[in-house]
Amino acid sequence: MTDLQKKMMKAAGLTEDNFRKPKVTEIDRIKANVDFLAMLNGVELEVSSDE
Repeated sequence: MTDLQKKMMKAAGLTEDNFRKPKVTEIDRIKANVDFLAMLNGVELEVSSDE
């Protein structure tokens, strides 16, 4: 990151964490696919509290 970019980032009140890509696990991808398919088919999923 250049000095100008760092100055602009600080002026906007951002940190370098705002520009890092979040790490996605395979389980996260599977959960997202299940949620998406349920939404397409109009199925309501029950959310358990044991996660």
